[in-house]
Amino acid sequence: GWMPAAPAPGGLTETWFCPGVPATGTDGVSGEIVVANRRNARLLGSALLMNELGENARVDVSVDPLSTGRILLPQQLTGSMVGALIEIEQGGGLVEQVARHPAGDSVAPCTNAVGDRWYLADGFTVEGSLDQVVLTNPFEQTVVVNLEFATREGPRQPGSYRGLTIPPRSVRVIDLGRPGAGAQSEPLLAVSVEATRGRLVVGRFQRFLGGGREGAQVTVAQPAVREQWWFADVVKGEGVSEQYSIYNPTDRDATVDVVLLGGSFVPIDPIDVPAREVATFVPDEVEAMPDGRYAIVLATLSEPSIVVERARTRTAGDEVGTSVVPGATGRQDGYIASTWYVPAAPAGETTGGLVVFNADNAPGTVSVSVPTSAGATPLDGLADVPIGPASQLVLDLPEAAAGQQLIVSSTNRIFVERSIPSGVGTLRSTAWAMPAA
Repeated sequence: GWMPAAPAPGGLTETWFCPGVPATGTDGVSGEIVVANRRNARLLGSALLMNELGENARVDVSVDPLSTGRILLPQQLTGSMVGALIEIEQGGGLVEQVARHPAGDSVAPCTNAVGDRWYLADGFTVEGSLDQVVLTNPFEQTVVVNLEFATREGPRQPGSYRGLTIPPRSVRVIDLGRPGAGAQSEPLLAVSVEATRGRLVVGRFQRFLGGGREGAQVTVAQPAVREQWWFADVVKGEGVSEQYSIYNPTDRDATVDVVLLGGSFVPIDPIDVPAREVATFVPDEVEAMPDGRYAIVLATLSEPSIVVERARTRTAGDEVGTSVVPGATGRQDGYIASTWYVPAAPAGETTGGLVVFNADNAPGTVSVSVPTSAGATPLDGLADVPIGPASQLVLDLPEAAAGQQLIVSSTNRIFVERSIPSGVGTLRSTAWAMPAA
């Protein structure tokens, strides 16, 4: 029920599940699986790749100590969507999936476990935009699922989305925006997936084609509802539009409080989210909220009941790019990590590449390091950087960080959000770093 995290090395095998990315290998559409090795010994393992045709490929994985390797999917297995099961001997890995697309690249950490319930809060099918729910079954038994979705007009349970089967070791793609799918021209589209037989991993690929959104985005669904969802980087200002979709897939109504952090107090009215429905919070609609950068927590005092995702659309001249990311959560026992990992930093110097939020009401320091055989070595200018209580810190990544595995450590509990060049002009996509488990 937690977000993708970095387990402690050890044990016989460590397993990661990647729901899938487009990997046709044509027209600039490609995908990668990134495997980072946190151990000072060679990482060995295997990757089982699968596509929507039920085709499989087995790939040996070998990564040098404290380095990062990549599986280029079209070279191993092509498909409209290719998922992966990664098994690492003795653990110590970090795994994420990368979608390469002419409309923009995006990154999503792979999950540590499969589940029988998954949730997606922010979907969009306006002006023919693609909203593809990716159902991936990495096992040898058929999985059976029911889909339910919610729009601004309320919940829907179409009979055509009940009893869907995903064959063994294959991917099934449900395009909610296609003609006859029942969810065309929807500016708000949340999805719940429930497995009635077996377990699976769920993701989503979106191609925005209008309605104020442009670009391409891959995300991984959330395996559980929670009371709180955190975002380290909230931006209000010219050229940026944000929407926070709040999905309540439970049978109980929920009231959600929105608390801005890292600035002066701004009163925001609570948001009512009826059972099995989805609502939104839009910073631009809060007149008392000045332009700037904040952290934010959306929370309900009721039992765990909500999932929250942010859609951020940036405009830079003629370039428009939309990035969707789920919120971060503490572990179910309340644990929030003080160390986070980035499997691979962007390829070059990156202004504002990391956004760190201090979850403690006390000052502290933050360091960004690369792993070496002598231990974690801080990057120049990124050792013991002061961070204020309940404050946000924006860090630039130097050229020396390019492509490197990064360790973000603090004297306090923190959340770490990544800002990644999308490959389209100056636009960015976003993703979380991985907390230490």
